[in-house]
Amino acid sequence: MPAFGFAADLLKNRGASEAPESPAESAASNQPKGDSPPSDTPQATPTIVTESGGDAERIFAFADSLDQGFNEEQAAKVRLETWVTLTLADETFALPVEPVREILRISHITRVPHSPYPIRGVTNLRGRVIPVIDLRIRLELTEGELTRASRIIVVSSRGRLLGLLVDGVHQVVHLDADRVQPPPQDVMTVQSDYISGVYHMEDDLILLLNVDRALIIRGAPTAPSSQIEGADITSQDAGAV
Repeated sequence: MPAFGFAADLLKNRGASEAPESPAESAASNQPKGDSPPSDTPQATPTIVTESGGDAERIFAFADSLDQGFNEEQAAKVRLETWVTLTLADETFALPVEPVREILRISHITRVPHSPYPIRGVTNLRGRVIPVIDLRIRLELTEGELTRASRIIVVSSRGRLLGLLVDGVHQVVHLDADRVQPPPQDVMTVQSDYISGVYHMEDDLILLLNVDRALIIRGAPTAPSSQIEGADITSQDAGAV
């Protein structure tokens, strides 16, 4: 081992600790192992050196300082739910994340003549043809044009895969379930029971949607003429990249 650096320090400390033996220690070391030392020989007791001021437990003290003020009961009361926020006609809506399977860019939607309201058409999902529901039309909002921000949210409902056409998808958020307010009863009807709640997030008002209820049509109005004529919507029409 080279006598420099950390090894040299170890050797130096070891040499300092190995002091010459005293005559009493030398005599004791020469005694046979089976013999016990005389009773009048004082027994050496080990000395434990501790750091003053509790510095030896500084890590635990620091952890305790971080834990002060944490209320476990209050934290347990917060029930977070995960939602996907989206845009429809400049309004913010949200879908629960559980039924969402994936989010697609608009590549190709094929119109189906005389398809049930409010189906926009069908699209190919890796060899599987799924219907695409225009969520604007379903919620009886003004019909919009496809843009670069338009997306298809693939959801699972009652064992079926369906695509929901929306104006845009924002982000995945965690909402406090205890802060969800019920929708105003004076504006709720049988046709609008797909709204499961209202949530205030900063300056935004988010309408929470129930996927299964949103796909049930009760007393649907007549589909617009664009639904009747057969046509294809491609990525060029949507301006998707």
